[in-house]
Amino acid sequence: MDISLRQVATALIFVFTTALFVLFILFDTYTWGKYAFLGLSICIFMLGCGINNGKIGIRCTKYITFNVLFIGFTLLSSLWAISASDSVVMARTLMRIFICAYMVYITYLNTPELDEMVLLRSVMWAGYIVSLYSLSFYGLDRMIVAGSSNLRISNEFANVNTIGLACALSCVIQINFKCLSSKKHFSPSVVLMIPSVVVIAATQSRKALVFLTVGVLEYAFIKVQRSQKSIFIKGFKILFGILILVFIFYWILQLDIFEGIRERMESLLNAIFGNGQVDHSTIFRNTLKALGIEWFLRYPFGGIGIANPHILANYYYSFDAYLHDNFVELLCGGGIIGFGIYYSMYVYLFIQLWKYRKTDKQRVTFFAMWLGLMFAMDYGMVTYYEKSNNFYLMIHFFYVFQLKKKAALEKGNI
Repeated sequence: MDISLRQVATALIFVFTTALFVLFILFDTYTWGKYAFLGLSICIFMLGCGINNGKIGIRCTKYITFNVLFIGFTLLSSLWAISASDSVVMARTLMRIFICAYMVYITYLNTPELDEMVLLRSVMWAGYIVSLYSLSFYGLDRMIVAGSSNLRISNEFANVNTIGLACALSCVIQINFKCLSSKKHFSPSVVLMIPSVVVIAATQSRKALVFLTVGVLEYAFIKVQRSQKSIFIKGFKILFGILILVFIFYWILQLDIFEGIRERMESLLNAIFGNGQVDHSTIFRNTLKALGIEWFLRYPFGGIGIANPHILANYYYSFDAYLHDNFVELLCGGGIIGFGIYYSMYVYLFIQLWKYRKTDKQRVTFFAMWLGLMFAMDYGMVTYYEKSNNFYLMIHFFYVFQLKKKAALEKGNI
């Protein structure tokens, strides 16, 4: 293929990947969104085939192994589930997501120009597009009012926590991009962090705020990795950087537009420490978690069937929803076995990142902290069937594969 056509094809893959991330954040609930999701994945795969002269190496990696195991268990759990059809439907949903994600995964693996930085840029721009669409949809005035009061914006086209987290992730990638890429200057896209922060304030998403805060602190850890100085000096720099960032965040949170999210954070802290006023949302979520733990203890090994805990919530509280906690959801629905299979992906990724940490210190630190944040966020939301979470895990598996490949090449050159 001519080099100019190859560049066009790789640029289109980047555009389609960005559109894919935007699609399953903004339009996941629309019927046409499912077909567009599949269509974009096929387009990315076909472009990859074109770039590689019709040759795409189908590799049986750990990414396939873990996903097939969990999807297989989800289907198997229908044999003892309260509602077999719910588990079967979930297995089908997970399989569709996996097939689409695998087409993207294998395309990037087989195309040298497409590395983890291209994927990170796609995620970053997708979050920015989500923030601009949200501002256009709700209006700036409504966003400001929502941020400065206790009336957060509603889930009119997508879950507000998902919107907030997408915007937070974009900001985190943008801030850390200088340390992760070869370019040493900030891109003009840094300006788009402003609407993203406004959207985070309007969603009043505590998860997004925590994600953004820790992600910004991550910059101090990544930056210090470049230093060749002693551990004491590095530790001092990290501590100093954290203190400055904490001061900046405290000052920002005093702004009127953050009043709503500030009150929600105070309520969350009250619930954790057992004093002060706690909002109804936090109380009800804790009730759902307690219900899930109760039924997990009744059926500790196989659970009541993947995707079945919402039946309990509907039966006991007339609230047909999942348990707002991925750990409890999987323990209740899949028992120790389902929980172990799913989170073995995280264990594997953490082990590999630690094993090859010296190969690429800055990026390993970034991906490890991102994975840690994803793991922590599971405490407050059910993520195992979300397209965004599945694609983020795919990016981590892709990076680990590339990291191992780089380590092998370096070892071979010694």
